[in-house]
Amino acid sequence: MKPQLKQSALTVALAMALTPVLSIAAETNTTGTQSAKMEKIEVTGSRIKRTDFEGVAPVTVISADDIANSGLSSISEILQASVANTGGSLNGESDGFTDSASSVNLRGMGANRTLVLINGRRQASFPSAAGGTTNFVDTSDIPTAAVERIEILTGGASAIYGSDAVGGVVNIILKKQYEGAKVAAKYNHPTQGGGEQLDLSYLQGFNTEKSQTLVMLEYKKVEAIKTEQRDGLYSPAYYEDEDGDIRWGAGPYGDATPSSWGAWIRDYGKVYTDSKYSPLDNTQCTERFGDKGIYIPAGTYDCYYDKYADRGLQSAYDRLNLVVNTTYDLNDDWQLYGMINASYKEASKYKDEKGFGVYIYEDEATGAMSYDANAFEDSNKFQMRRRMEEFPGDRTYETQNTKAAFSFGANGTVGDYELDLSWSSGFNRYEKQNTHMVSADALLDIVTFNPNDSDPTKWYPNNALTSEQIDQLIGSATKDSTSSMHQFQAVFTGDLMELSAGTIGFATTAEWARESYEDTLDEITMSGGYIGMGGTGGEGDRDRVAIAGELQIPLLADLTGVKSLDLSAALRYDHYLDDSSVGGATTPQVGVAYRPVSEVMIRANMGKSFRAPDMHRLYAGLTRSFGSTDYVHPTIPGEIYEDSYDGFSSGNLNLTEEKGDFWNLGLVANLSDNADLTLDWWNIELEGAVKTISTNEMLDDNRFDQTANYNSCENMDIVGYVTELDDDGIRNLACMRKGPINSAYEASEGIDASVNYRFPETSAGEFKLKLAASYLLKKEYQESVDTEIEDETKTNYVPKWKGNASLTWNLADFSATLAYYYTGKAVGEDTFTLIDADGDDYEVDDYPDTLDAYQTINLTLAYSTPWKGKFSAGVKNLTDEMPPLFDERNDRHNDWPFFEEDNSSYSTVGRTLFLGYSQKF
Repeated sequence: MKPQLKQSALTVALAMALTPVLSIAAETNTTGTQSAKMEKIEVTGSRIKRTDFEGVAPVTVISADDIANSGLSSISEILQASVANTGGSLNGESDGFTDSASSVNLRGMGANRTLVLINGRRQASFPSAAGGTTNFVDTSDIPTAAVERIEILTGGASAIYGSDAVGGVVNIILKKQYEGAKVAAKYNHPTQGGGEQLDLSYLQGFNTEKSQTLVMLEYKKVEAIKTEQRDGLYSPAYYEDEDGDIRWGAGPYGDATPSSWGAWIRDYGKVYTDSKYSPLDNTQCTERFGDKGIYIPAGTYDCYYDKYADRGLQSAYDRLNLVVNTTYDLNDDWQLYGMINASYKEASKYKDEKGFGVYIYEDEATGAMSYDANAFEDSNKFQMRRRMEEFPGDRTYETQNTKAAFSFGANGTVGDYELDLSWSSGFNRYEKQNTHMVSADALLDIVTFNPNDSDPTKWYPNNALTSEQIDQLIGSATKDSTSSMHQFQAVFTGDLMELSAGTIGFATTAEWARESYEDTLDEITMSGGYIGMGGTGGEGDRDRVAIAGELQIPLLADLTGVKSLDLSAALRYDHYLDDSSVGGATTPQVGVAYRPVSEVMIRANMGKSFRAPDMHRLYAGLTRSFGSTDYVHPTIPGEIYEDSYDGFSSGNLNLTEEKGDFWNLGLVANLSDNADLTLDWWNIELEGAVKTISTNEMLDDNRFDQTANYNSCENMDIVGYVTELDDDGIRNLACMRKGPINSAYEASEGIDASVNYRFPETSAGEFKLKLAASYLLKKEYQESVDTEIEDETKTNYVPKWKGNASLTWNLADFSATLAYYYTGKAVGEDTFTLIDADGDDYEVDDYPDTLDAYQTINLTLAYSTPWKGKFSAGVKNLTDEMPPLFDERNDRHNDWPFFEEDNSSYSTVGRTLFLGYSQKF
């Protein structure tokens, strides 16, 4: 047969580079036979369609049935339960910048280094960066009812998809068609209280001779969970300490102390009071704060505040989703398609009431007030602390998240080849209101430190606020963030040429994309007008163009000891058109799949990956602050020199891409018609990871000293500091410009295994067993090249083991699934308080602590009725497992919420009963 060549520059280049290999393969096997034609599909990790899900890179497939049988309530929970999701990720509750949003963190390399796709297409990032620094894709707003399957590729895939695919790729495939209609309802009820959840969905298919359209609507309502609803975490009580004094404590060990920010005044000059301190008495404490007031006369401040009860462990939210998927056949060769995915979510995260502490200076001459000690020639100094319990209603973070994504395109054949042309756009908007803020200017206008002041407009902080004063003080800090993603993509695929071992498949891809974001705070917040609230916005956009090529080459087939030997190769070039220093990135990938027999495949894959810097780390606006540090005095032995400086922070346009390497070596075996297993050993390394450098790191590295180049940090466009001489001739910090830099190193290595077994059918029904486990050999992190590499499985509570298992039974119209989820012990290092031989306390830094393994069991029961209905019921977290706690000697053991909240596998919901019903029409 005469070879047929495609005229794609990148494909031809790859083919020419591999010509010697192809020639050898063709000469070695001249008796290969053509297999029966089978339907080919595109699987995450390759643009080339194939007949098997298994390729050179491991791909886990979670079907719609798996999701329904898991007992889990959302796509976020499904992803977080995956054995590949390790390290810290957002679970919707833990990050104040991204309330109610969730993320997935494959291989523990960071949520920003996991590429999340829907129907193979990129999504706009969540508009607000996690921790104020890291962009990610929110997985909390994907409707469960619309998901056909989830494909999780672990390991680098930048040669196929470009940036972000460092830890892996999550591709969420939505249903494309449906016959008839379906309505469904599900109710979840946690037995410990709070957290009730109602899911309603409607699915409708509209099909004609030439078109297929699916419409899905889903509504989800979730109630909040507060700390006071979890006795194991809250448990407040008065107790007598070892000195016989009455104290108050909360938390699992009963020693989490209340807040000292109740109501308290310090008159440094005793201007208005005989005593410097003016705390509340027991009656006043109760009058001001009700059951949140904690009176402890043995304490320093007398009247304390219960800061734990009202804190939200789970946000309340209402969410509405719409999905529309449609295809239209133009003719036998071409098809048009389109998709709309939209959602709107309103969420409330509960907080303890606003508390603040400030120093205020009063002009002796005029009585004017200021927060600046140097504002007046002669002033009286005061300090106040106050909880604003009189503010009406609960203190919450209110958020509204609007998402709209659509794509349309056409695919068909051009000669013997396939062409897919598509456009996709995504828009996200995140609005947030931090309620019960305190106006700094209004406080100065109304505050008095004279308890006998008769002016009715003035407020003595130990007194109750009037309604008029509340109206003056109270405010909401608002945030309005938007992001967008637009992408055009052309994929050209088909068979390149025939070899004796089979047909070379190819795919070429060309892309153009633009992403943008804008993060805006209200003017009062931007100017520091709310006490204890600050921040900065930012905005920017960037364009990207890319070209990629991929080959799948059969080298050998049907030889003794070689059923097949296939080579996969991919090469991609991305170029960023923006103000950063990224420029271009070339990422190659090569893999081999060897089958000694049809039932066994040995695979190996290696390549490079990269990640362009987070938009927020590039374009964050300028924030000014006042910092301080101390170090050994340069001229006085034994003294400490306290150094104050002007601080500036912003994004850094000098950032370059993070560069990664990865490999995996694996085995896939069909042990019998009923059993299969996979075993993979993998490694990922990343250099030049972006981090924000600390003050001490800068001072320890002379490269950051910009004194010779700049007089001020305000106009500096690089990270660094400027020094000056003080009045004593000592050179100290004048200012410091902080921001992200390419510095850190991260690596992750582990072993994955999975086993699927279908038991022989019996009169008792069909049984199917699934097992999956992942073991981390290492999870390394290094701040910079001159610091030690730490293994986070030993220092940062990253569990080595993660696994899950399920046993499913089917008999006629009945089914049941018992699902088990396991997160192994987590080891970390913290400051511990120990007791010496004399019975005295002493502290030890970097002392090891171990969190117990976390295990949950879900039971799901289902019955399909003769009238096309289906009942489902079950129990999630059957044993009512709660997150593992720190050792009582650990200094973090009484820090709310009293467990390692960075691990998204842990949940405080507890045992949950659920009941559901669906009806097909």
